[in-house]
Amino acid sequence: MVKALLLGLGCAWALQLPVRAATQADVPDNARPVVRIGVASQADRELVAAAANAGGAVRLQAVSFADTAEVRRALRARRIDASIAEDAQALAGDATICTVTHTVTYPMGLYAGKIEALRQVPVRAVVAIPADRAGQGRALLLLQNHGLIRIDGEAGLQPQVGDIIDNPRKLRFERLPSQRLAAALRRNALVALPYAAADAAGLAPARDALGIEDARVPWANVLAVRAADCRAEWVAPTVGALHSPAVKSFILTRFNDSVRRPW
Repeated sequence: MVKALLLGLGCAWALQLPVRAATQADVPDNARPVVRIGVASQADRELVAAAANAGGAVRLQAVSFADTAEVRRALRARRIDASIAEDAQALAGDATICTVTHTVTYPMGLYAGKIEALRQVPVRAVVAIPADRAGQGRALLLLQNHGLIRIDGEAGLQPQVGDIIDNPRKLRFERLPSQRLAAALRRNALVALPYAAADAAGLAPARDALGIEDARVPWANVLAVRAADCRAEWVAPTVGALHSPAVKSFILTRFNDSVRRPW
C-alpha cells in the first residue's frame, strides 16, 4: 500500500492505492493521460518536472500561476487537474477540494543577524513575525517548539500573541508583512521568515536558520484535486510519481534539506 501520509479529508480511499505505479514501459506514451498540475513557485515547478521524468502511467505537466489564489480558481474551473501550491491548512473547509497526500514542506525558520544560537536571544528582544493570522500562528508555534515561549494549549494552529502564557525572556513582537520581514534582520534580534521570504533574501533554512520546522508540520504542501476527481484513475499514478525514488533524490540534492520531505 502507498504509505502516503494521507490527510483524511475525504480521501481515506487512497489507503488502497497500489504500491507500484506503472512504468513508461508498461503504458505506451500516447496512452498515458496528461495530468496538469498547478504551481505557484519555481520550486514546485521543478518538483513536477522531477516527477514527470520518473515516468509512470501518467504524463505530468506543470502549469504556472502568479499566486495560490489563481491556482485554486483554475482548479475549480477545470483548467488544471490538480494543485501542489498550497498546504492542508489553507485548503481546510473547502468542500470542493480533496487533499490527497503531502508533497513537500517549505519550512518557516528563525533567523538572526547578530547571534549564533537561540540560547543567545537576549531578554526583552524584539522578534519580527508575519502579520497575517496564519503566519503569526505558525511563527509562535515554532518559537514554542524551540523553547522560547509557551502557548495556551487551547489556541490551536493559529495562536496569536495574546495566547502566550509563558514568556521567560520577556520577548516582544513586531508584526510585519512578509515582504518586510527580511529587512527586519538588520534591527531585530530574531525574525520568523516563511520559506518564500527567506529564499527571496538569499537565505536557506538548513544553512542559515537557527531553528526550522520539522518536515511533518501541518503546513506541508499537498496534492489537491477537485472533490469529484478524488477517485479518478489518474490520481494513484500521480501520487506514485510524486513519491517516486527519483523525486526523493531530487528533493535532497536540489534543496539540501531546506525543502523537506514529509512522506
